[in-house]
Amino acid sequence: MLTRPDVFARFQRPDAGTGSTDSTPTAKDANPNPDVDAALFGKDPTPRIVDIEPLMDAPSDEPARVRLYQRSEDGRRITTEEDRLFPFFFISDITLLRGHRSTFKFTELEGDNHYRYLVIFNTWADYWNAIRTVEHRSTTDDGRPDELYQVGSPAQQYMMQTGKTCFLEMKPGDLHRLQLDIEVYSEQGFPNAKRPDDRIIIVALSDNRDWTKVLHLDASTDDAERDLLCTLVNVIRERDPDVIEGYNCFSFDFDYILKRCERHGVDFAIGRDGSTPRTYESSMRFAERTVDYPAMAVHGRHVIDVYFQVMAFDVFKRDLPDYSLKTAAKYFGFAPEDRTYIPGDEIDRYWREDRDRLLDYALDDVIETERLARHLSGSTFYLTQMLPMTYGGAARRGPASKIESLFVREYLRKRHSLPRSEWGTQSMGGYTDIFMTGVLGPVVYADVESLYPSIMLNYDIQPAGDRLGVFPQLLDRLTNLRLETKQAMRDAADDKVRSELDARQNSYKVLINSFYGNLGFTLAIFNDFEEADRVARIGQQILRDLISEIQDRGGTVIEVDTDGVLFVPPDDVRGEDNEIQFTRDLTSAMPEGIRVGFDGRFQKMLSYKKKNYALRTYDGSLKFKGSSLISRSNEKFGRRFVREAIELLLERDVEGLHELYIRYRESIEAHDWENVYSFARTETLKDTIEQYERDVQEGDRPRAATYELAKRRMQATGQTIRKGDRISYYITGDDPNVTAFKNCRLATEWDPDQPDENTAYYLKRLDQFSRKFEVFFSDADFRLIFSPEDLFGFSADGIEIQKTRPTSDVRTDENVPF
Repeated sequence: MLTRPDVFARFQRPDAGTGSTDSTPTAKDANPNPDVDAALFGKDPTPRIVDIEPLMDAPSDEPARVRLYQRSEDGRRITTEEDRLFPFFFISDITLLRGHRSTFKFTELEGDNHYRYLVIFNTWADYWNAIRTVEHRSTTDDGRPDELYQVGSPAQQYMMQTGKTCFLEMKPGDLHRLQLDIEVYSEQGFPNAKRPDDRIIIVALSDNRDWTKVLHLDASTDDAERDLLCTLVNVIRERDPDVIEGYNCFSFDFDYILKRCERHGVDFAIGRDGSTPRTYESSMRFAERTVDYPAMAVHGRHVIDVYFQVMAFDVFKRDLPDYSLKTAAKYFGFAPEDRTYIPGDEIDRYWREDRDRLLDYALDDVIETERLARHLSGSTFYLTQMLPMTYGGAARRGPASKIESLFVREYLRKRHSLPRSEWGTQSMGGYTDIFMTGVLGPVVYADVESLYPSIMLNYDIQPAGDRLGVFPQLLDRLTNLRLETKQAMRDAADDKVRSELDARQNSYKVLINSFYGNLGFTLAIFNDFEEADRVARIGQQILRDLISEIQDRGGTVIEVDTDGVLFVPPDDVRGEDNEIQFTRDLTSAMPEGIRVGFDGRFQKMLSYKKKNYALRTYDGSLKFKGSSLISRSNEKFGRRFVREAIELLLERDVEGLHELYIRYRESIEAHDWENVYSFARTETLKDTIEQYERDVQEGDRPRAATYELAKRRMQATGQTIRKGDRISYYITGDDPNVTAFKNCRLATEWDPDQPDENTAYYLKRLDQFSRKFEVFFSDADFRLIFSPEDLFGFSADGIEIQKTRPTSDVRTDENVPF
């Protein structure tokens, strides 16, 4: 039996008044119920914990322990402390452990939810023995017993049972972040760590304390590279950062460093305890894209790949051309004014001929990485102050895991039984419809402010399994905190303060937006499909009422999309002030607690299809929604053509539209490209090579250019190919209808002096892009505009851009956040 009779004290509900509020400036005065803040921020207010590491190297039959790393109050030192950890799980039927060795304690929890017992252990050996016993006795066939609910991460188990969280009483700038980037010499294309001569030649380093350092080889020898790697280890340990950041660092930089360290017998001992990193295969999902990668964990430090932060940002924005470091830095305005650019395939030449320029290039890489990380990591920092997760865990885990961890921690604190996930599906989604296509304007966007959260709060939405009412309490608290923080942000005079407040309010927004998705997520233990459908049903009715109100007041509705309406205001409502007033007045027709906000005005709109349109702002910039018009998977020349065509359509310049088509056609025929990436296509591997081959062999899919070229690249370079990797290629041959996988080459193989791209194929692609605009013209006019000129030339006289009213089919958006 456990030797400590008071072991459950750690899991018990504390006295009223316990809870951390210092992490939120407005929390103490604004929240009359400290119990809710204990649910949101944890019950233990220990400040400045920067990491929590389980001590898994000890024998598994010894008491489980963790090590806490805490920054001193002046921020200059790191102190450590060890503490006991009691591994635990929830179980539905305690008799499944009958006859098991008496190495645990259990307690029956309050309530009648499915997981009614909490089982606690002294050691990891006892914990895993009990898990195996339950698995053996379980009737579940899939290897994951329905009778068990486990919290997988040891650090997360500790944080749940103690109520501790990281970073309390800290600001983002208090965290010591170090950035790293390597450059590799290779005369054989893409670097291969297994090739002896493909050495690491440069390691550029920086941090958020105005420090930079560039390490580089002084000779092309194994001894020199070994010395470089040893120096890198020493520098990291001397700087002692809390966080190590890189760009695509998991799949390239760290993977490459570890392989070269192994080659030279160097211990990459950068852990705070002197240990080497632990590596494991992992994956992350970004909307429709799943990325497999070799993850790396460093004891006492967090490893953050800024590449993933950029992809996570673009899940919602959807307007980054690609995810390269240089593109991301330009997009956010973080590229240094005198930024040095060097093509990736010329690294070896610059190392030989202009080494100083290459060193400048490497340093610019880490400077951009630091700026991107500082901008994109703020909300994750503040999420870490709330969640029972470490910083690295909060960066990697999805919204479902985040929100569930808060609920489970509170149910554990209250010693209440947990529900299990209910099987089923959500039958209703968001309301989307289109009422007009064509060129329209001026346009106003009326947004129902926080539609689903407002519905959940005002219509008493709560999952059936939430017997403690944590769902509405946390949602209400987060909503109030966000409103208070946004007001403080508006009042702040200092840009740095505003930026920190913006990151804080965004962390609340991340959690708020997860509540609805959690209701309809199959694997969430607090799901409730009926309640999810009720939210969607109410949301649809509110939007229908809003549409009717706009029309009754003389507006012309163009499109409705889940939580807002695009419309042309009445003729007597012109100018920003009048449009704002008209929009806000719509609130009077809404149910109590539902507010209509003004979310933008636009000079013109190209309404194309449902959830696919282009908006031109009053400063002339374009905003796009949907992938039917411009998809990043399309060739660059096609995206440019469509964008330029839209600009001409908005100007009603039919003559210019025809000239644009002719210009692109002539450029294709003349091989007049900026570079190969103007016409190459870039696609993401959505499966592993092994899965692809199995599917082909079993007749479940045809052969595809992307995978065939990935196989070829893997064979040629020895580079590991993973799900989520991107392949750029172009089509060869002379027939427009060639079989792609038989007539394709990697983009890096194209020679501008001997162009071999398939001109007929790319002319066909131009015509396919042109057909996007077929809906805006009569058949005869469309053929005139988008075809080569004949003997009679082209005239735009009499050609009109058509407006149509599609038949409304009032569909719902089937997508839910998880």
